[in-house]
Amino acid sequence: MEKLKMTWIKEKKAPLLIVSGLCLVLAAGLGTGLWLASEKEEEVTYREVQAEYGELTVGLEESGNVTVGTTEQTFDLDLSAYTGSSSDGFSWGQGGGIFQGMGGQSGAGSSGSSSTRNLIIEEVLITEGQEIAQGDALYRITQESMDSIREELCSDVSEAEVTLAKTQTQKQLTELEAKQAYETNVAYGTLADAEYENSVQELQDAVTEMEEQITELQDELTELNTQLSEYQADLEMEKKVLENGEYVVSTTDMVSDAYGWITAENAREEAAQVVEGLEESVEDTTDTIAEKQKELEALEKSLTGARRDLELGIIEARAQLEKRNLKYKNAEEIYNVSVELSSFEAKNAQEDYEDAASKLNGFDSYLADRTIRAENNGVITECPLEAGDVVNTGSSLAVLNDYDEVTVSVSVEEAELANIKEGDAVNVYIASYPDEDFTGTVDSIGESAYNSSTGTAYVEITVKLGGETSKLYEGMTAQVTFITKETETVVYVSNRAVSRENGKSYVKKKEADGSITRQEIITGFSDGVNVEIKEGLSEGDTVLIESKVSDS
Repeated sequence: MEKLKMTWIKEKKAPLLIVSGLCLVLAAGLGTGLWLASEKEEEVTYREVQAEYGELTVGLEESGNVTVGTTEQTFDLDLSAYTGSSSDGFSWGQGGGIFQGMGGQSGAGSSGSSSTRNLIIEEVLITEGQEIAQGDALYRITQESMDSIREELCSDVSEAEVTLAKTQTQKQLTELEAKQAYETNVAYGTLADAEYENSVQELQDAVTEMEEQITELQDELTELNTQLSEYQADLEMEKKVLENGEYVVSTTDMVSDAYGWITAENAREEAAQVVEGLEESVEDTTDTIAEKQKELEALEKSLTGARRDLELGIIEARAQLEKRNLKYKNAEEIYNVSVELSSFEAKNAQEDYEDAASKLNGFDSYLADRTIRAENNGVITECPLEAGDVVNTGSSLAVLNDYDEVTVSVSVEEAELANIKEGDAVNVYIASYPDEDFTGTVDSIGESAYNSSTGTAYVEITVKLGGETSKLYEGMTAQVTFITKETETVVYVSNRAVSRENGKSYVKKKEADGSITRQEIITGFSDGVNVEIKEGLSEGDTVLIESKVSDS
């Protein structure tokens, strides 16, 4: 092990540059005309790193650029006008009528429902590129628009308060009407049950009658089909007899056997008459069956309609029954429902009043000093409003960088996708911060696109970054490594700490007493950033990374 003699210098780049700058300013100010040496001297600085124990990985590397997400602040203050949700309430009227409208009795107001409520920007207090913190001022609102909307909100509170008082009075009136309806409804008799039975029975009788007609018709068709089958069988047999008779007539010599020919001809004529009669019977029976079939189809269609009428009739009759029974059997329940409904209306009116008061209080709190303030930290990327612009609920106030949504997009050959899937961890190297480690995960894998110039299909992959992302800027260069190989747990150091000479590897090691030695090491696997140390170092050993800066 070779002991080195060197001057230990901390990183003093900034102070040295500042001193040089001051000297230049002083020289210029004094007008001495001194010429500073043009030759630059190099200063060596060192950064200490420790040998670590862990896993090294390597994989597919692709370059991309950092994209910083954004978050939008909108004007979420509710400035909507009071409409009076309890104005369409219902109550029980005199005589037991169900849910008679209250009409103008509720007195719920809605005068403000058609007005448009806008605030006007007096002054813009932010600019694009400005870094802001939560609570910082964004915009100042004109006094006139503030006063106008506050006046309307106060009017809403007053109107809601009046509606609440009227609804409470209506509640008392509804309870009186419900009591009268209860006393009327208990007078209903028992005719509803008999009416229901009669209505259903009439419809059922119509269905039953059609079912009986269909059964009779089906029996007739069965007999006709049986008869038709018999006619057809007889016809086939007689046709054979006719064929035999025709054959005998054609083969008998009328001269030599006149008797035989006459006998055969008589038999043939008789068979022909029988065949003709049977054919007429088959035709007549077939026509009759067709007619009966049409009658059956018509009856079945009518039966379907009658059954549907029965189903609907039962529903209607039951609804009528329930309606009538409601008036005399459930008078007490109707009374309770009516009272509960009026209480519900009064509760709605109370909530409307509280909502109107809450909007006024929220307005006063949100815009206490006529100023809209930031809800998040970040850098302004868009300032959508100018002096004189209108602001209402939902208006965009500012767009800021969102460092929870920092991504890098890279193009990967389609053939490499077998080793990449959503959710995979990746290593990210940011060129602007070479000494810092960033991590990420595969957030999305896009569709394949063919590049005709290279003859290769590529896929766009978006990686979501983790770590200290607030220091990153849009467009920074990033190297993404998709891990394809991983070592066992080993001792490793940064590649930048290793120097090579005559085929051997060395590091500058800081000993416990502060001295620096040149230590020979044996290296192994490297992931491109760190390298495995097989021999020469142990976990926790301190080594130096050397860098040179020029001093003007």
